[in-house]
Amino acid sequence: MSDEQLRPTQLPLNDLATAYVQAGQTLFLAIHDDIAARVRLAHPEAEYLEIGIDADGDVELHGIWSAQESAIGTCRLLYDPHDDPEQEWRDGPLDLDELVDDLGRVLTDSFLHHWGVVEPHPVYEHRDRRWLTLPPADRAATVAAIVRHHVPDAESLICRFEAHDGRITVGFERVGVVGGETVSIPCPRCSPETADSPWPHDVSHELARVLGQLYALQHLRSRHLTSCVDLASEHEGQLWQLVFPYRGAASDRTPRP
Repeated sequence: MSDEQLRPTQLPLNDLATAYVQAGQTLFLAIHDDIAARVRLAHPEAEYLEIGIDADGDVELHGIWSAQESAIGTCRLLYDPHDDPEQEWRDGPLDLDELVDDLGRVLTDSFLHHWGVVEPHPVYEHRDRRWLTLPPADRAATVAAIVRHHVPDAESLICRFEAHDGRITVGFERVGVVGGETVSIPCPRCSPETADSPWPHDVSHELARVLGQLYALQHLRSRHLTSCVDLASEHEGQLWQLVFPYRGAASDRTPRP
């Protein structure tokens, strides 16, 4: 029995609970990606959804927004819900009823909040609404763009993923650069006072969010992450390498609202 893979019902309760939470995270992320694909089919520049929840707990769509047009600019409203039948052409191929139903499914639990894609509305007057960030079209290219902003010659990233309190946490090991050299990334848990990290702490959070999603979605993990061994690592456990796209590959990183 020890050499055979256990059925879910044979797992210890703690492990079964962890597997359930991870499956929920993956499912909700997949629905989130599907929502984003449908929204962008109608509005290719879409980056955010403005969401409200009424007194009965039903989701309301208040707007579809673009990214900020500059560091000091604002998002552009791409779609404003309306009741005028003559303006229905603006919806394009978007089925709004189906979209709202799916938004209600993913917003009834806290899974998307764990990924940081559901935030308070950036405008104080609408603080009762929520701001839903759509995922980048290419997470690997987005990670590459963020890392190369701080390490221009970066070609790959080695990191580890751990399940912690029902969430996927990301630990960074090193960046591979042109010529086979590497740049170490000090572990904040091992060396909390270090100041020689290649990027600020808030960038680590931004990277961890995208990498965690990439790891949680099996089809993206198998496409972009390769199991590897790093003898220089101070940590035990599985390491993964993300090889960056060629330079010039499109990045969908957008400024935060």
